[in-house]
Amino acid sequence: MGCKYANKEGAELEKKVLQAEELLEQIFYYMGQLVNEKDFSASMLLLTDLGRVLVNSERASFWYWDTRKKQYWTLAALDSQRIIVPEGTGIVGASIQNNETITINNPYEDPRFNPQVDKETGYVTKSILCMPVTNTAGKVIGAYQAINKLDDEGESAFDERDVRRMALAAMYCGKNLESQLLYQEAHMDQLTGLKNRRGFYEYYEDVIEPGLQEHIFSVVMCDIDHFKNVNDTYGHNAGDVVLVHISSMLQEAMQEKGAVVRWGGEEFIMLLPDQTLKQAAGFAELLRKKVEASICTFEDLSLKVTMSFGVNELSRDKSSDENIKEVDEKLYRAKTTGRNKVVA
Repeated sequence: MGCKYANKEGAELEKKVLQAEELLEQIFYYMGQLVNEKDFSASMLLLTDLGRVLVNSERASFWYWDTRKKQYWTLAALDSQRIIVPEGTGIVGASIQNNETITINNPYEDPRFNPQVDKETGYVTKSILCMPVTNTAGKVIGAYQAINKLDDEGESAFDERDVRRMALAAMYCGKNLESQLLYQEAHMDQLTGLKNRRGFYEYYEDVIEPGLQEHIFSVVMCDIDHFKNVNDTYGHNAGDVVLVHISSMLQEAMQEKGAVVRWGGEEFIMLLPDQTLKQAAGFAELLRKKVEASICTFEDLSLKVTMSFGVNELSRDKSSDENIKEVDEKLYRAKTTGRNKVVA
């Protein structure tokens, strides 16, 4: 996300205070771009740049509050790579935690400001405007931050007019983020963060079916052996910890290639691009051994589980359900012939 300006006029406007007519022109420009933009990341970049233009700042970033991982990270950051900071830290943390718009024109004198990045990069932060972003229920879900106000007099101080103007960009950022979060909730398993069945079918339709015309895809279906015993012996909280543990191992093994799906209960699917049946079977065997050797910690307990695997190469001549049925049959053979094995 290293784009400084989202439109060619941005550079000329950098050190110019926008008057009403020019401001309206810019708003119409960005709104026109957003109408035709379907990609979430590109939309967030446009909205972030809109905020920068509205308050005439040198830098701008939009932050998401990831409550699952207890951290904030930039969904869009102009002139910088993704930034991740622990929950409750920095100016962004103060704005989010207190649901408060913060204007600072002497950051190095403010104890909430962390100057470490400036020391490492040589950048000089002169002023900060940070505003919480909320959903339709008023719950804070992120923050919009502008850095270094620029005006015709060479000053660098944000004021109440900037707060009012940035509220427009923050509102649109919030609406866009909330829409994306609702979409993700519908396509994601809330416990593990993996795709759910709805997410699987969408991925299959958008990625697998077109890809099968020119590429090989394999599918691995796996199941935690005797998972009911874990729930019955240690309780469902322990079972949830095991599911999260296994999900993390599956995601790590995929190395951000293909997709991992929680198919239901203790059953998972992995879609492997450019993997023959033999390669996918080797991948599954390595993963089986890693799971068998791993230890899942729950309270003062050390839990160990094994998994059974079915592996198949996807056929372009069969539907998603037909392909899944075939690999499911192989998983069933692994389960009924001793478990903790790979059937390909």
